[in-house]
This record gives sequence, C-alpha cells and structure tokens, in this order.
Amino acid sequence: MVEKNRTQNNLTIYEIRFHGHMDTQWSEWFYGMTITHEFDGTATLRGPLPDQTVLHSVLNRIVDMNLPLLSVNQIGADGKTINFEVKGGQDE
Repeated sequence: MVEKNRTQNNLTIYEIRFHGHMDTQWSEWFYGMTITHEFDGTATLRGPLPDQTVLHSVLNRIVDMNLPLLSVNQIGADGKTINFEVKGGQDE
C-alpha cells in the first residue's frame, strides 16, 4: 500500500510531472511542493504530502489549471522512485 511508505515526519514524498510551466509562486498553493521547470516544456512538483487526500487535491488543482498530467510517483527514503505492481481485472 502507498500509505505504508512514510518518512520520519509521517509524510510521503511525491513527484508529479505535467506539461507546461507555472510561476514558482504557485508552490504555496501546492502545499509547499517545489516546482522545477524542465527544458522539454514540462514541470515537476516534488515534496512531502501528509496523505492521499492532499495528493488528490494537488492533482485536482493541476487538472483545474488544464495542465496535462504526465506522471505521479512516490519517492522512497533513498530518493528513488517506488514502483508498484498494478494488476488489472478482478479475476487475478
């Protein structure tokens, strides 16, 4: 489960990538996540969030701004992306 991977402050670190750029002053509106602009026209939000409710709020704000979402990753304590196996279908 995603909620099992917590940092020492009981927060999970997420990295959210989307197409487009925004002023870094929007960081506060995204719960203090760091905004990084990439050369390929994408941007990354990265930072700790307390739970998935707040994560969904961040994602909804991105959608409300009409910014195409590219990826959402959870970051482990070692700084690496955590890969979760997703199985489709109810018969598995």
